[in-house]
Amino acid sequence: MDEEAIIENVLGESLRANELRLLRTTLETRRNALRVELKRLTDPKEQERLTARLKDLAKQIAILREEEAITGFVEKSVRFTLHNPAQDELS
Repeated sequence: MDEEAIIENVLGESLRANELRLLRTTLETRRNALRVELKRLTDPKEQERLTARLKDLAKQIAILREEEAITGFVEKSVRFTLHNPAQDELS
């Protein structure tokens, strides 16, 4: 089994770190566009709605950032393990 297949096996159905990064950056782009839109709004109800949406996006971005870091760590750990055999195996 090659390195990528082993990583896929370890992660199961979870997304890879690069996929999580793409999702996160997409949400960050959307958040930035909504911030611009918020500045143009004059209706307080619309401002409130958009502010709530921005808070929700901030939470989603934070979760994706955390998942990206964890998944990246797992991927690196698998690669390290594959390329650096345990000391027991060297004896």
